[in-house]
Amino acid sequence: MDHAASTPWTPYQPPRQQTRRLLSAEGHAYDIVVATPEGPAPAQGFASILVLDGGRYFPAVAAGVRALSHRPQKTGVEPLVVIGVCHDEADGRLEDARARDFPSTPSPEPGPSRPEGQGDAFRRFLTEEVLSAAGHVAPLDPGRRALFGHSLGGLFVIETREARPDLFARWVSISPSLWWRTPDALIAGPEVLVGYGEAETRRDMRSRIEAWATAKADDRPRRSMAKGADHGSAPFALLPDALRHASSA
Repeated sequence: MDHAASTPWTPYQPPRQQTRRLLSAEGHAYDIVVATPEGPAPAQGFASILVLDGGRYFPAVAAGVRALSHRPQKTGVEPLVVIGVCHDEADGRLEDARARDFPSTPSPEPGPSRPEGQGDAFRRFLTEEVLSAAGHVAPLDPGRRALFGHSLGGLFVIETREARPDLFARWVSISPSLWWRTPDALIAGPEVLVGYGEAETRRDMRSRIEAWATAKADDRPRRSMAKGADHGSAPFALLPDALRHASSA
């Protein structure tokens, strides 16, 4: 093999992506990653999808948008600005940070002593800091924003739809942790996509989600089940459905 043209190994930076660190008013650090489409922005700005648990799901969502939006007439996926919100994982306490930021109430189950249920503060951070910062990277259409979350992040999506329906036009809640709190007062509707895996059995996840999603005959969210998927694989199996839903705003 001719190694004459070889180069040293270097960190990989996907194209059209930028990142910066933001601090919340409470002093918590988050890495914000933004991926932008090719070409000029529409007059009203780009449609966008804000991805919670960005360290886990931003790479897949950004890659999915990049691959599928080249032929939107076939895939149903439009060019989207992808905004990832990543918790600081340096101290190894990611699950504690998620329990702090995503739900609006403490856990109903006994557990470790830790701050929980500060979803209102995290919601303000997204509204006042993250969306504003992302808007400096690319112009965003405020009428075509989507929010994506999984598990406790999926619960955050539902509770944000309940508390601030004006923030986003489309809502993607994958495997929401309804064992933590069932949002009975939710005004759902077709703007909400609730996804889950066929094999989600722990804490009766699948049955809880199906019962909640079908409870209101006149105001049901859209549902999508990933055949054979469990809790961890459902977000990836349902990614095309999620991106089509986000693009329909």
